[in-house]
Amino acid sequence: MWFKNAQIFQLKDTESLDTNELIDKIPEFPLKECGSQEEFSFGWLPLIRNSEQWSLASDRCLLFRAGKEEKVLPSAVVREELEAKVAEIELIEGRKVGRKEKSDMKDELVFTLRPKAFSKRTDIWAYIDLQAKILVLNSTNASMTEQLFKHLQTTLGSFPMTPLQAQVSPSSLMTDWLVKNEVPASLETGDECEIQDSSEDKATIRFKSLEPLSEDVTRHLQQGMAVKNLGLRWTDKLSFVLHEDLTLRKIKFDDALKEAAFNDSQGGGLSDMDANFSLMSLTMREFFASYCLWFEIN
Repeated sequence: MWFKNAQIFQLKDTESLDTNELIDKIPEFPLKECGSQEEFSFGWLPLIRNSEQWSLASDRCLLFRAGKEEKVLPSAVVREELEAKVAEIELIEGRKVGRKEKSDMKDELVFTLRPKAFSKRTDIWAYIDLQAKILVLNSTNASMTEQLFKHLQTTLGSFPMTPLQAQVSPSSLMTDWLVKNEVPASLETGDECEIQDSSEDKATIRFKSLEPLSEDVTRHLQQGMAVKNLGLRWTDKLSFVLHEDLTLRKIKFDDALKEAAFNDSQGGGLSDMDANFSLMSLTMREFFASYCLWFEIN
């Protein structure tokens, strides 16, 4: 289990957070089939389909998975049905269909078509690290994040967490790193960078397969543009793209870590997952300590 994205939140009160209670309660709030008139449903899922393993603990960390099932009703289908219905009324009754009537007709069509729509499932993985006092999600999707928090609160009654609070602007700090060529010792710049100006138009330039410390990049920064996201490599363990909202995307863990996890595994789905999660969570815990120093996160 190697996360490809990471959104990190701080846990406010780990003393009152009982992971054993979460382990016990997760199976009581599973993902249920989306009802005929439900837009979506959300709930916990076993770590592996059709298994009874709903969570995985390792060195004060707890891994779990949730899913969202939603009805897929393409807007083009609704629009086509609506246009046909409007045209029929205008032809037969010889009148224009007003905006309010058209809106009501659309709602009625959605109600009629939704039971026939296909269902799509999206998963989100997350883990709690009680030692680092963080919750890590492998998604940067705002809707999925919100649903996960709501479901954690439903499951436990409350779930005290807060977004990371950086004391320095991530965008300003990354810009300074490149302009002054003062990237922290544990970091190396990658080959990806996106910069943006401060005008209303928010003009953006994306650089790929180009060293961010090159003159092509730093010249624009010296003229007032700022870094939105930056490709980086931390020690010899992982590379990622750091965004101005503090999320990590395109995470790639080093092959040596994956090989070590493979050697630790006893073979098989859950054993592989256990070995992978153990090394990934320990690596992320170590990384988070450096991450807090860069952005002065308390």
